[in-house]
Amino acid sequence: MTNETIAAIATPHGTGGISIIRISGPDSVVVADRVFRAKNGKPLKEAASHTIHYGFIYDGNHVVDEVLISVMLAPNTFTREDTVEINCHGGLVVTEAVLACVLKNGAALAAPGEFTKRAFLNGRLDLSQAEAVIDVIHSPSSLALSAAANQLGGALSDEINQIRDVVLEVLAKINANLDYPEEDVDEYEPGSLLKDLTKVQDGLNSLLATANRGRLIRDGIDTVICGKPNVGKSSVLNLLARESRAIVTDIAGTTRDVIEERVTLNGIVLNVFDTAGIRQTEDRIESLGIDKSKEYIEKAGLVLFVVDGSQDITQEDLDIFETIRDKNVIVLLNKCDLNCIKTGGVFDGADTVAISAKTGEGLTALTNKIEEKFQLGVLSAENRAVLTNLRHKEAAYNALAAVSRAAAALNAQVPYDLVSIDITDCAAHLGEITGKTVSEEVVDKIFARFCLGK
Repeated sequence: MTNETIAAIATPHGTGGISIIRISGPDSVVVADRVFRAKNGKPLKEAASHTIHYGFIYDGNHVVDEVLISVMLAPNTFTREDTVEINCHGGLVVTEAVLACVLKNGAALAAPGEFTKRAFLNGRLDLSQAEAVIDVIHSPSSLALSAAANQLGGALSDEINQIRDVVLEVLAKINANLDYPEEDVDEYEPGSLLKDLTKVQDGLNSLLATANRGRLIRDGIDTVICGKPNVGKSSVLNLLARESRAIVTDIAGTTRDVIEERVTLNGIVLNVFDTAGIRQTEDRIESLGIDKSKEYIEKAGLVLFVVDGSQDITQEDLDIFETIRDKNVIVLLNKCDLNCIKTGGVFDGADTVAISAKTGEGLTALTNKIEEKFQLGVLSAENRAVLTNLRHKEAAYNALAAVSRAAAALNAQVPYDLVSIDITDCAAHLGEITGKTVSEEVVDKIFARFCLGK
């Protein structure tokens, strides 16, 4: 399969300044020479690696477009194969026409993610780095981009490989003691073995400790805005979204369904749900909206509880707070431009921020409070490996479970040959993350998520 020369459009479809058609494989230059005529008359097969050439794409004797072509020869390319990239004018018709010429002259259409898959299969990237490519492309925030870039640069791979090296060394010592009991081999004492297994456990626990925050960085924090009617919940949504996303009136009960919006505050992604005001009502439709509000609150990672800070706190406010006090709550004293009242300990020590949805006052304080609450900036500042991928988390958790079983078996004085079974499982699970022990089916499933041309 990897001996086939493939091609695809590597830029988004649509009208723009340029589009790029990427060709990769052993016949990349040959295929390009069949459709390209350089202004200087020289064929691309004579070109040095990593050079750019000006000329025209031809379909037979018909000029299709004026282009620049980059020639990059193996192994110093993304796929570690000969690669040619055609920079043509942007536009659906011209881009498709150039690709059609390339396919007509010997290249096959690339499958989704096939260029990155070849980079993995040819040893240019390990599997976790390859997965980071799509995370870089789809990063919803600067924090997510930083985490994805670290993973692409090998931060996660390095940490996993260091842990796995200890596991493989343990297996080597166990096997040496089992296979050559009469030889001059240093005896692997149970105390030394347990110390090495503890080192593996500590490394995995440290990595898994980043998983929850890593998921929030990648997927965002599910955030519900709640409160009684007419306290400014929809205005808060509009402030966060920086646009008029929800209808705002002075009529109580305007919001009757959940309004969703993804917003970014200083690199933190919030999946915001503006909900119906919670109160007792005989209105059946409004009541359904209130029930839905309660459902979203139950699943929320963060609850922004909005009260009217220009008025006295009411029993209705307190009743709502009582139902959410066990959640991750930030109380927003809205309308602080009208002089917020003092709440004292009314909300039982909950984090409180005074804001004005009308003027934007307090938005920075709210952002800082969220960052402090979830400590997302810490991971970015440490520049360390972060588990953002559920597949990686599951593999690391399974590896930890395996090494923990091995440690428990060792403490129970189970023979080394049986202990080594769980240690071998640990090594296999770690290898799933980097691709050293992953199945072809899993690899195919991962790359099927990629777009064409990547």
